[in-house]
Amino acid sequence: MKNPTITPCLTSAPRAATGLLCSLLLICMVACAPVADPYHQRIAKLTVLENGDDDSFKEKIADLPAEDLTEKGNVYLNQGNLELARLHFSAALQKQPEFLPPLAGMGQVFFKRGNTARAREIFNTVLEKDPQNMVAMLGLARLARSRGDYATAETLLERLYALHPENPLIMSELAITYDSIGQDRLIKAEPLHKQVLELQPDIPAGYNNLGFNYLLQGLYSEAVPFFSKALAIDPADVRAKNNLATAFLLNNEEIRALQLFEDTLGKPAAYNNIGYLYMTQGNWDKAERSFRKALELNPVFYLRAQQNLERLNSLRSQPAD
Repeated sequence: MKNPTITPCLTSAPRAATGLLCSLLLICMVACAPVADPYHQRIAKLTVLENGDDDSFKEKIADLPAEDLTEKGNVYLNQGNLELARLHFSAALQKQPEFLPPLAGMGQVFFKRGNTARAREIFNTVLEKDPQNMVAMLGLARLARSRGDYATAETLLERLYALHPENPLIMSELAITYDSIGQDRLIKAEPLHKQVLELQPDIPAGYNNLGFNYLLQGLYSEAVPFFSKALAIDPADVRAKNNLATAFLLNNEEIRALQLFEDTLGKPAAYNNIGYLYMTQGNWDKAERSFRKALELNPVFYLRAQQNLERLNSLRSQPAD
């Protein structure tokens, strides 16, 4: 009689060990998988395609190095083509996530789009990596000024000016911030505006900004030649033309002011603007005459003149201090 075959109870042990080993390997794979840090997570979000983005276009620029992509992005940014700027900055970041210039460029894109929260987040991210980054500091200063936080804007721009004392853009931004604060800061702004003109004598904005500083100081006749110079360089500069009209009006040259306002705004709006300026000066009779002229010229569509006339009547009825 043959002895019964005894099957050793070993087969279950290797299976259990194999299962345990697989589990350990799986745990290790999950645990050891690289987890993106907060910086790279932000970069990943920024480089995601937006609705309407052209995949084929991204393929066309895919072979360009990050530096070239950033340079092209800045060109498009300066031209006002925000979508092409964003696409180039995004492609640069996909190639080199640690490269800060395209990240700062993305911040400028979102700022110009009006997405201030995203712009602020990007600029702060840049400053985490480079605490003295000029573009990010300048972006945060502009954001602060746009929401009326002039103290923060002033602090940031004064720090930048100390770091880059010959940079005309920083000079101009600091001077504009001083103008926005007003009072004793107007005197500090004036020499900065003049320095900008010395460095960039062919750019009309510098003449317009210095002229506006003189307006704020009450130096109306001194403002006129600077607005005129801005217009001589760029006759299509509507802002300089309106500022020149304002300077004429405040300098008691109403006819010349009206001619310029008519050219840029049309007669009803011209009289409304003149009325508003007279109202801010407390010249009630001239203000009323101008508002009524605006309504006479366009009684149906020029609602603003009617609103200003009502405000004028309210101001008139208030007792004098």
